[in-house]
Amino acid sequence: MEGNASTYYWMAISEILPDDVKFYQRVNRFPDDITNAMLNYGYAILASEVTKHLVLNRLDPYCGFLHFDRDRRTSLTFDLIEEFRQQLVDKVVFSLINTGQITNDDLDKRNDSISLEKRKLIIAKILDKVNSKINFEGENLTYGEIIDKQAQKIVNFLVNDKEYNGFYLRW
Repeated sequence: MEGNASTYYWMAISEILPDDVKFYQRVNRFPDDITNAMLNYGYAILASEVTKHLVLNRLDPYCGFLHFDRDRRTSLTFDLIEEFRQQLVDKVVFSLINTGQITNDDLDKRNDSISLEKRKLIIAKILDKVNSKINFEGENLTYGEIIDKQAQKIVNFLVNDKEYNGFYLRW
């Protein structure tokens, strides 16, 4: 089901991005377009933030529930990232593209990497979002604090058999 939902999600995204961006599908490895390169970079930034909160809560980021455990893969990190991708990375990436702050010209075709100046912009925007506050469960919290709360909920699920409710926020 996740795969089908993902297909429709990325098809819809291709419709809202400018035609000159040429985003046709999600490519995780070796992207040759600016959108996929930005998404991959953004997800790496988010992964470091999520892993930090998992470790601070004494969780092993390599032992996941949803993603298959593989050698050198932080499966639990990927599990928790799912709750925050759309809000912290996707929205930032699509905004930067739709406002023309990043274009196809910012992708170095020699090695399919984003220019250093634009990488700095992406990380600044994502970290600004991580540190922005929203109302969550009756509290005014940053997304970073919410990630930490979600990690704590995983601990409570594992240790105290408490129900785990994922973070969800509509577009």
